[in-house]
Amino acid sequence: MKLVISYSIALLTLLISCQPRSVEPLQTEIDAIAKRWVPDKRVGICDLTLVKGKSNEMILKGEAMFPDAKTEVLQLLKSKAISVIDSVVILPDTIHIEKSWGVVSLSVANLRTKPAHSAELASQAIMGTPVRILKEADGWLLIQTPDQYISWSNATSVQPMNRAEINNWRSADRIIYTDTYGVISGDSKLSTVVSDLVAGAIVVRKSENKNITEVTLPDGRIGYVSTLNWLNFKQWKDTVHLIPDKLIVTGKKFIGFPYLWGGTSSKGVDCSGFVKTVCFLNGVVLERDASQQAKHGKEIDITSGYTNLQKGDLLYFGSKQPFKVTHTGMYIGDSEFIHSSGYIHINSLDKTRVNFNSELVSKLLGARRVIGNTPEQGCLPVKQHDWY
Repeated sequence: MKLVISYSIALLTLLISCQPRSVEPLQTEIDAIAKRWVPDKRVGICDLTLVKGKSNEMILKGEAMFPDAKTEVLQLLKSKAISVIDSVVILPDTIHIEKSWGVVSLSVANLRTKPAHSAELASQAIMGTPVRILKEADGWLLIQTPDQYISWSNATSVQPMNRAEINNWRSADRIIYTDTYGVISGDSKLSTVVSDLVAGAIVVRKSENKNITEVTLPDGRIGYVSTLNWLNFKQWKDTVHLIPDKLIVTGKKFIGFPYLWGGTSSKGVDCSGFVKTVCFLNGVVLERDASQQAKHGKEIDITSGYTNLQKGDLLYFGSKQPFKVTHTGMYIGDSEFIHSSGYIHINSLDKTRVNFNSELVSKLLGARRVIGNTPEQGCLPVKQHDWY
């Protein structure tokens, strides 16, 4: 009996000794792998944590959007002769959500940093925007928008779809709204209201006569709109592109509209939301935040003045030490730029002009030209975006 007990203790000691006394060094390596897969947590999820269980077993927990990232971590642990229990959830969480696609069904979906109405407004998505549904929690959906931004939407703002349903929506006869604000009516006389509209909304056309179009909203509601200010979506996305003068015309439609932190719609926009909205209405899906947008396009040299700037170039402002982009606007020519700060208005880079803003211009960090840019993730034409 003593021999059996001694053997059992020795075996247990051996098993325990094969596991690391501390997970901290391993967690550092795991974090490095996660950061390589997701360098920007605004557009990806790879949160993996190694923990010890109640019986001293090693457990790999967390969430990841990339199965290969989890595989790489497991291979790392295997190479160190560490066996683990795999408790990682791969997103979309298809075990708990039936449909992992969706389309925004309200005029504007307010997207938040946490699943709560009291949480910070991170962004917005407008009616007809296709999204990935990553997981759900208490009436909220964690979604990813076409700009890859990840945030929480109230479940009532999104119509969930399976792959067949989203493909049907993509192949449907869709139309896009080009004015800044409008309504969808409940009758062909346009006397009642089903929903309001913001610029860039996309719905499905059911039928049309000379003046009135019958439409289907993403959640199945039926409505009626005037044929004015609507374009065939397929023709629009196949032909629209960034043209300097058209960008300026679009931007000026928003003059006087209010600044809204997190806003990306004609109900209110922050600085990058304004630039993003203007670009989308001209056929390009641009990244969400100013610091992300500043990575795209050709860098324009403004170290010796502004003569190299062209209409439609994007300007970036912020701090130089440390370098941090916090604001953006669009150059419209003749030393002037349009941006959202308090409200959408025009300022000048010329200190002799009455609309010169010395404090803001002192923070000018650089300029980028996305017009003519080679399509890439983060600055991608709608016609090349698979989600649409």
